[in-house]
Amino acid sequence: MGSLCERTQTRTEACACAACARRKSPDDKFQANKRDVQALLDLIAGCVENHPNLAIDRPTWANVGDVAHLRDRLMEITVGFAVGPDGEEQVARRRIEEALGADDEHVGEALIDAM
Repeated sequence: MGSLCERTQTRTEACACAACARRKSPDDKFQANKRDVQALLDLIAGCVENHPNLAIDRPTWANVGDVAHLRDRLMEITVGFAVGPDGEEQVARRRIEEALGADDEHVGEALIDAM
């Protein structure tokens, strides 16, 4: 297991602070961060699918709030990717929300098109 940066508490292989980035390749740091993002997304997907608080037969309004909060956080990230050169976050959010309204079997394609 690698070490953590003392300043950022990020693993040193991914940390981009001045001390950790000194004499390192931007490509190495980029690849390390990209790998971590993909691993975290896989983890989140697994948590949503298997977390005891979300694997329930009869959801309560508290459960709705929990999953809606997670959706909002993921939406923020997605909107950041979808914002066009005009910088209009609301326009990007609307495209994504409309894409999420597609049938289940087509929602992935609709989201890609919305980006």
